[in-house]
Amino acid sequence: METALQQELTTLRVNILKMLHMASEAVHKATQAVFDNNADLARQVIDDDRHINSLECLIDSESLRILALHQPVAKDLRFIVGCMRMIVNIERLGDEGANIAERVLILHERQRMEINPALRQLSEMALDLVRKTITSFMELDAELAKEIFDRNIDAMNLNVRIFKDTTDYMIRESRTVERAVQYSFIAHSLKRICDQSANIAESIIFIKEGENYKHKCGQ
Repeated sequence: METALQQELTTLRVNILKMLHMASEAVHKATQAVFDNNADLARQVIDDDRHINSLECLIDSESLRILALHQPVAKDLRFIVGCMRMIVNIERLGDEGANIAERVLILHERQRMEINPALRQLSEMALDLVRKTITSFMELDAELAKEIFDRNIDAMNLNVRIFKDTTDYMIRESRTVERAVQYSFIAHSLKRICDQSANIAESIIFIKEGENYKHKCGQ
């Protein structure tokens, strides 16, 4: 029979997964809005961001209550601390989705321009990392979390490539500068989504193995 603490931890786990799915949906809809030039979908992402923020506040409050009431130790303590770290990054995933959506609204009012294929590649990578982050947390799979963390360098390289391509394009086609800048911001947000996925993965590794993987990688 589950103890009161275990029941509380199960509820915490469910809420974290719910928040992850909400953030994942925000990223998915935002990137879809980019490639479909869909202003309505972009507005939906912006409107729904408040639900992610509210869930973050709830999880944070409940985590503090569990710590005070049950004074957990060892792996239970690591789980709660890891979750409290994680919700900050999950909330930022939602924020980046909303940031992308805001760029879509600006671009929607302008004449459409050709989108760099590398931007689609970066968006697919971001979505894949977010999906793997959910799987990694569900299964507390530290090896998958390390894969997410290590793949973030690929996202950085793609973002640099997009920035260079966009800069070259703006030099050639000065009339498209404003729109090109918006796509650069979108690429930056997609890179930040990969960053937040890596940060969440780092917390999962901490929960499972009790180590700081970022600093270990830097050794």
